[in-house]
Amino acid sequence: MVKIDLMKKNEVQVVAKFISDLNKIEQSHIGYCGKDSLEIAHSLINDITDITYDKSFVTVYEKEELIGVLGFDADLENNSAEIWGPFVKGNKWDIVNSMCEKMYKLLPEEINTICMFPNSKNSKVLQLATNLSFIKHSDQTILQFSRDRKDELEDVPILELREEYFIEMVKLHEETFPGTYYTGQQIIDRLNENRKVFIIVNNNQVSGYVYVESEPAYGEASIEFFAVKESERGKGIGCQLLTVALKWLFTIDSIQSITLCVNSSNQKAINLYKRVGFKHIHDLCFFTKKM
Repeated sequence: MVKIDLMKKNEVQVVAKFISDLNKIEQSHIGYCGKDSLEIAHSLINDITDITYDKSFVTVYEKEELIGVLGFDADLENNSAEIWGPFVKGNKWDIVNSMCEKMYKLLPEEINTICMFPNSKNSKVLQLATNLSFIKHSDQTILQFSRDRKDELEDVPILELREEYFIEMVKLHEETFPGTYYTGQQIIDRLNENRKVFIIVNNNQVSGYVYVESEPAYGEASIEFFAVKESERGKGIGCQLLTVALKWLFTIDSIQSITLCVNSSNQKAINLYKRVGFKHIHDLCFFTKKM
């Protein structure tokens, strides 16, 4: 007998392990959910906060065995939610429609857009997205730089963002990434010992910046944004910024690799990352649906 129910607080470790096992396989991989069970458990407890996991995730058991997990990470400020899954064991895919119906009922009225980010080889979720009338917006390429290659990085001076350059950095960010998930001011507000902005300055003006985030406790890090002023492009500043970001992130002993997500059509950016030393890992598809 199959039982679909809300995820309970005592299920966190079991669910995290279940997601971890499936997310390590490209054919069942979802882009933003993580592959390490400890990291996933931490995200469920500490990051999924607007609607907590015990009110936003459903689990499916067959007898005593967990065979399916599906949930969402709500962002009530932006009226959106990221779908986690569906993660389904083996040949149990026939439970998916029931899981989706159950999860949809949990979505608060404030949510007007939901998104999915499956691996391009996750054919079952790709087909599900089509069946549920999601719209595909883009293909995304995932690139990675491993710690064991850090000594190959060029020697570039590190200059951390100072208050005197805040206005210039915010202006460059807003011009380059209008309407993205963090404004320039939000980035500045987020800065701490694990979140940094580094800049390249020429003639006392910001030529470019890079914003990086790290989670040392979980060995996680990301290069969230970087931009070069239009008049300064073609001078190698992009490579310098990426090199600075990598050199700083690898001062954190727990970080073993840095992963980037780039629109697959942006071959210029992909080539830049590869010049610095990033390697292609896999490809994802970005879908959204208006509720």
